[in-house]
Amino acid sequence: MIKRLAVLLMAGLAVAACQSAEPAQSSAAAPEEPVRPVLSALERSRQDANRDDVIASILTRKLRELDASAYRGVTVEVWSGRVLLMGAVIKPDQRRRAEQNAAGISGVTRVINELILAEDRALDLFIPDQAKEGAVRRHLGVDGKGGLIVRVVNNVAFLLGGVADRAQAESLRADAGEVDGIKWVVAHVDGGT
Repeated sequence: MIKRLAVLLMAGLAVAACQSAEPAQSSAAAPEEPVRPVLSALERSRQDANRDDVIASILTRKLRELDASAYRGVTVEVWSGRVLLMGAVIKPDQRRRAEQNAAGISGVTRVINELILAEDRALDLFIPDQAKEGAVRRHLGVDGKGGLIVRVVNNVAFLLGGVADRAQAESLRADAGEVDGIKWVVAHVDGGT
């Protein structure tokens, strides 16, 4: 019986020692960053999201078939039929052909061509940065939400989606620019009218 009590007492002390105590905060401590409210980004229906995914897949396949090497720095996102082309290509003609191919796909309502020109050796720098995308989503309070597409390509944050009003659209743009490592923000979010 005494052995059992001793073992339980030792186990309890070991557990207590492993738990970290929170340090007392002094009044001079820096205040924590306030939690941002989740913006009411407009969600797409599953059917609309699937349709957009199909458009993105078709366009990505078409670009790879044209010239996989020349279009390796291109990222395609689609929201409610709006195609956003991000990244870089080598020649102006490739930029134009990417836009033409997007416009020729059934279901595309608008093509937003944000492709820039770069040297061939720089195209690999235009791959989306998932870590920074996560940081932007968390900062905006939309992490895990489907109402906004966030892509970070070459330290530029691209936002695509819908929000309730223009004030939220401007807030998204400004807040995304506050994330460390983001050079600027390109926002293509529809604010309600």
